[in-house]
This record gives sequence, C-alpha cells and structure tokens, in this order.
Amino acid sequence: MSKQEHTLLWITEGAMITNNGRDYIIVSLADINLVLAKEVGSNEKVLLKIGDLAPPKKIGELKAPQVTAKDLAVVSEEDWAIAEERRRHIEPLLRNDYQKSNALAEQAAVAAGVSRATIYRWLAAFRETGLLSSLILNPGGKGGKRPSRLSPEVEAIIADCIENFHDTDQSPSTAATIAEIRRRCSNANLILPAANTIRNRLEQTMGRERVAKRKGLAAAHDQFDPIKGKIPDADWPLAMVQIDHTELPVIIVDDIYRKSIKRVWVTLAIDVNTRVCLGMHLSLDAPSAISAGMCIAHAILPKEKWLARLNITSTDWPCWGTMSVLHMDNAREFRGNMLSVACKEYDIDLHLRPVKKPRYGAHIERLMGTVSEGLKTVKGATFSGPEEKGEYDAEGNACMTFSELERWLVLFFAAYHRKRHSGIGMPPLAKWKEGLLGTKGKPGRGLPARRLDEEKMRIDFMPFIERTVQNYGVLIDDVHYYHDVLRPWINAEHPEFKGHRRKFRFHRDPRDISTLYFFDEIAGRYCAIPYRDTSLPPVSIWELRDGHRRADERGIPHENEKAVFALINEQRKIEADAAAKTKSARRAQQRRALHAEARKVTVENLPTVSHQSPSGLPPAVRGYDPDAVIPLDDE
Repeated sequence: MSKQEHTLLWITEGAMITNNGRDYIIVSLADINLVLAKEVGSNEKVLLKIGDLAPPKKIGELKAPQVTAKDLAVVSEEDWAIAEERRRHIEPLLRNDYQKSNALAEQAAVAAGVSRATIYRWLAAFRETGLLSSLILNPGGKGGKRPSRLSPEVEAIIADCIENFHDTDQSPSTAATIAEIRRRCSNANLILPAANTIRNRLEQTMGRERVAKRKGLAAAHDQFDPIKGKIPDADWPLAMVQIDHTELPVIIVDDIYRKSIKRVWVTLAIDVNTRVCLGMHLSLDAPSAISAGMCIAHAILPKEKWLARLNITSTDWPCWGTMSVLHMDNAREFRGNMLSVACKEYDIDLHLRPVKKPRYGAHIERLMGTVSEGLKTVKGATFSGPEEKGEYDAEGNACMTFSELERWLVLFFAAYHRKRHSGIGMPPLAKWKEGLLGTKGKPGRGLPARRLDEEKMRIDFMPFIERTVQNYGVLIDDVHYYHDVLRPWINAEHPEFKGHRRKFRFHRDPRDISTLYFFDEIAGRYCAIPYRDTSLPPVSIWELRDGHRRADERGIPHENEKAVFALINEQRKIEADAAAKTKSARRAQQRRALHAEARKVTVENLPTVSHQSPSGLPPAVRGYDPDAVIPLDDE
C-alpha cells in the first residue's frame, strides 16, 4: 500500500510553504486570505495569497509516522473506537505548540498508558492528515493497540461494576467506583488494577446511555440534544455547522429555448458562530445523499477553483475548513451510511435532529429565509402565496438559467457576508475574521488547514454500494463494470468469515453512473472502474431507472444493456424534440446538460479510467451478449 500523501496545508506563523517554486516561511497572518511571508535565503518579505500557496518541499523536524491510505470499508468499529480514544488523548496538544508541551504530552501518555514518544507519533500523524483513520496505525507497529494486561477475571469485575455500580441513578463518583472495583478484586485475591486503568475504561464508555442511567433521560436529552436557543460549544468558527435543503422560490429557464423549467433545490451550510455561509450545492434533482455530500465537501474545501470555473473575479469567498460538529435534520438523505462513515473519517461529530423536534436548526432556517427573501426581487419569483403574488406571471417573467442563478447566489452571499447581521451585531465575514485571527482582548483559533486531498474527499462524500468482485467484474443495477485493477480481488474471501466472499465499496455519482470509484488496497488510492461495455453512453441513475421501466413495458430483460441504453437514447431524442413545447421535457433536457457539466468537473477533480479498454477480454457473462443487435439499435 502506498504512503499517505500530504493532505493538509497548515497556514500558521512559522510554517514553511512554497509559492511558484520558491520556499517561504510565514511571518504573520495579514488577513483571512493573505499571509506575510519571508523567502528562504533572501529574507525578502512579500504578501502572498493563501490560494496560491503549496505544501513545503521538505518536511519539518517532527516527522509523522508512515501512514498508509486505508479503505474505510475495512475499518472495524473497534478500530474506530481506538482512533477516537487516541484523538481524545491528543486533543489538549492539538491546541498548543506540540514542541513546547512536554507536560501535556506526559499527562496524555499517563492517561493513555503509552510512552510520550507514542503520543507525539499520534499527534504528528493526525496533524499531517487531519483524518481520524491516521490514528489507526499499522497492527504490530509502534503505537498499535496494546493487548490488555489485566486478567479476564479483573476485566469481568470492572465491566460488572461499571454497569451495576457506576451507571446507576445514585451516580457514584469516579473515585468511589475505583475504590469499589479494587475492593472486589482484593476480596477475590486478584491483582488490583491501577486507578488510571479504571479511569480509561470509564472514558471509553462515556456517552448518552451513561448520562441517561446516572442522571435520567431529561439530562441526557439536554446534554446531547440541546433545546433551541442553546448552542453549546459554538464559540469559535467551524465549531458547529448546520446544513439543510430548500426549494428556491424562483422559476428558471433552460439554456436552449429560454423557457421555464420550474424551480431549483439548494443545499446550504452555515457556520453557527459567525453566520457565514460555508458552502452550497445547487441542483435540479430532489435532495439526496449526493447533494448533502457535495455541499459538505464544498464547505470544507477552498473556493478559488470553483469561482474561477464560474468566471467570477469580482469577489472572493474566503471561507473553508473542517467543522467540528455537523448538525442537520433527520431527513432520509442525512441518515445514510455514507455520511456517517465520511464524517467519522474527517473527525466530524455528526448530530441528527430528532424527527419533528427542530431544536437548534434556527440558524440555517433563517439563512434559507434570507435567500428566499432576496430572490423576491428576481424576475420569475414565485413569492410565498397568492396574496403576495397577485397577478404576477412567474413563469412568463422567468429569465435566469441555472448557471446564471448559481452566479447570482455567489454574488448574493458576497453581499450577505459583508452586511451587518442583527444576530451577531456585525457582518458575518468580519465575525469570521475576528474568530480566526483574534482581537486585542481575545485570541483567534487560527486559520483552518486547507485540505489538499480534494479527490479523496469528494469520493468519500459520494454514495457507495457494496458488492463482491466476480469473474465478469461488478454488477450494479443490472449494469456491468470492469477494469484490470479488479483482477486481484475476484472472488476474494472475507478476511474474518471463511466461506464468505468479501464485499467492497464502490462509490459513484448518481448524476453519472458510467464510472465507479474503487479503493484499491494494493495501490493505496481510488481507481476509476468504467462500464464493461465502454460503448455505452454516460447516464444518470434516474435515466437508467426510467430505461428499466420502459424495458419492462416492452418485455426487454434488464441484462440486455444495449437494448436498455438504446431506450434511454430514444427517450432523449423524444425529449429533445418536445423540449420546445413542454416544460417537463425542457427540465429533463436541462438536467442532462447539468449532469454533463458535472462530468467535465469530474474529469478535473476525480480519478479517470487509465485504459478504457481492458488489456485482456474479461470472461463472458452468462446470458449476456454485448454484440447482440435488435431492431431498436438502428434508431
């Protein structure tokens, strides 16, 4: 497996960076998008744009251990628990200069039961990547999970005492629990466990269930689901981010005929502390896991490339960084495994709001209301009801295309960020700058690290499907995929359950299912897996489902891929001919255009297929002949 590449660029005083091939040392943070740097060698001081900075050519004195890229699919819950425990132990050092925190490191080492050198290795590994999986070090190596030195009898006493003594409504103190465990061990003539060992066991099991047992359900509810208006631990930028969807109250037009195609969905992310809009995702498709994932990735990543692609040079959007807590409602698209796994990997605490109990979602609700209010001045606005709308013809006055609406939103947020917000008494961007760089009376949290692993992040936040690898490749939704990179994993056995085939995760973008993204453990990176029949056109999952429905009507089996895709092409032609007449056809045509545009961005940001045609012809699929021709193909 390959080594983990540099995934973070730290923008801190004293950090070494490069710009246009030259090495610099950051002297100070001049602004949220500028640094004052000193060139190595000449000592010349210059102002550099943060968006133009790159990682240093040389690694500093404190080197991180060799961390291998990991497939999140094979990380067990036990390994995640180990990583989370290590993350808790190094938390105090992450907020300090680790080269001057020997006392903190010693305390962490004692609490974790490891050496101080191990604590520094954990710290360096996490600072290098910002990924929780970096703390799952190689088994058997330094820093690996240490086997318990306690006897099974002592472990049993500790577990029983925690459950039946500590976790009760009497709420005994930690000291009392330690004394009780040691008393029981003494009575059983067993070696007494150390006090720190017992404390570690208690820390490992801290959570909502314990609070409910010791203090009641109401206390657990208040601690883990604070009521509206109480936002604990949101005192800094990126401490808590809220995300939600809304259908914008404006009708847009298609690119070709400039006729109405109904409304657009937007997914927004807001930083609770500063009210800055961290990210957005615009789509003609209804809210889904992909829109949630794309918005989160957009919020975390820098925005310079995105603004350049939109050809916006008049303003900037200097907001990025990984949030500590991500809060959203309990909608189906937010409850999938993809978000849970991805947030765990990027050390994001995911909070889902209970159904019909919107406790502290007011900030994102207000932001969406602000955007909707701003759109009332745009031609094609639908307003909030018949009384407000009057005789206004929203469809007849619609004039903005999808891309024009996206640009309008960027400029709207540029103005919103610089306008006084009544909730915080200052512009959101000023609050963001104050929280990062600090004031005379209050230090800032510092600029967040810029993620350099855009490819991995975008794929991690894509929906995934688990499948075994067969001789013919992979079959998903009756479509076959194959590439030579899959050969070593054909009929791979499950590592733990003999006689069972191992399932692998295949990520895909629902807007373009022509390519799967597979994490190859041998290469240590994601690889693109194309259609087995590379002559098939790229389609969205919605087009494929519609094609399957039409195939059922005509008695065509789904396994006949060429026939199904021919139906999709036929439907595209019908919609193109009808686009000038019907709104639904124009909407479908515009949706395909946006999916095609997303494919162009995919080529820039995600892995591409190294060889469209496999080097060796894969085995034939029983009952499937890709060369079979039916009359429909001639159309």
